[in-house]
Amino acid sequence: MGRLEQQQRFVDESNQVDEIPDDISITELAEDVVRGKRKLSQPQMRMLIELLPYYAPKLTAVALGWQKGQDFYTRLDRAVAASEKAMEAKRLLIEGTVIREHDGEN
Repeated sequence: MGRLEQQQRFVDESNQVDEIPDDISITELAEDVVRGKRKLSQPQMRMLIELLPYYAPKLTAVALGWQKGQDFYTRLDRAVAASEKAMEAKRLLIEGTVIREHDGEN
């Protein structure tokens, strides 16, 4: 058997995987893959790598607000207030009028 045929057989075998059940979470799936309990195809593995940060954020991002004594709501509220203040300043600049002083001469 030639090398090309061996590589093709390996690719075919690695792509023959079971469907991922709907009732398993992304984090459970990742744990199963790491422990060798489940094998994924290359496209499934790429998708898992891309999705995992959204389903399991790093604890450092969550802990940062906790250490500063600010929850997400407080930080979001401050950001919205700052944005509204900036929009108001921009509105005033756009609607501003020029005031000229006249000394009575033409």
